[in-house]
Amino acid sequence: MAIRFGEIKEYLARNVRLSVHKKDDHYDDYLMVSDIPECKYDDYFVYGVGMIDVEFSQDEYAEPEGMDFIMKDMDLKPAIEIVIQKEPREIERKEEGCLKYRDLKPYLQTGRNFTVYKRENWNKEEYEYKSDIPEKYDDKYVYGIGMENNYSEDDVVDRIEIKHDTVSKKRMVIVLSDTPRSDISYDSRSKCKGPFFLVVTADKWCHDADEWLGIYTNRKEAREAYDRAVVWWEEENKTSRYNTPQEVTLFEYILKDDCFRKVSREELED
Repeated sequence: MAIRFGEIKEYLARNVRLSVHKKDDHYDDYLMVSDIPECKYDDYFVYGVGMIDVEFSQDEYAEPEGMDFIMKDMDLKPAIEIVIQKEPREIERKEEGCLKYRDLKPYLQTGRNFTVYKRENWNKEEYEYKSDIPEKYDDKYVYGIGMENNYSEDDVVDRIEIKHDTVSKKRMVIVLSDTPRSDISYDSRSKCKGPFFLVVTADKWCHDADEWLGIYTNRKEAREAYDRAVVWWEEENKTSRYNTPQEVTLFEYILKDDCFRKVSREELED
């Protein structure tokens, strides 16, 4: 089973900026993981995990002294980047459920600058490139993914002239543990099912004259409501006059795509 965004989201540090990038498409930036709308990207597959400088509003941050890249009302800030796509990568996962480092490793940026922490004692080891991280970590459980300041002496000279915050002054943090997280559900099934809408429409699509009959998050309730609405509408049509055909229509709201999809009653069968 490939890694989905809904799974990796549970491991992202709560105090780092995030950039969610749809591969070959636009990206959305967030001050922290709690700002991401619930379930918005959960069913997308992870393509990669890295660090990137992205735009954040100056309304959120004071303009730093010496900033040499400034857009109108925007600053570049370092963030953890999660690249996602609708189809999974062809990467064989060794273990389903609890996320181990061996399964996360293929998705990590190739470099530069990693810090691996051991959750049990918070001892750390620093590596320049992903390929430098030894296999001894492969069977450790992932506890967290974040970012910290890079204080490596080898990079001080390169960074001394950079006055503003940037990924060149950061390290990606991978926290590993001997045991899996106990506060995370490892049910791989999506927990985000869009609500189902019943509408009466004059032209078989949504417009201002539609009459909304209900919103349902349970498939059984949506089916039953649809059946009741069909009976009601057959009676209503006996006395109503419309220029175009009328019908009861069922729509599903797809949260991650922020769009409606017309569905048949049969699609809601358990």
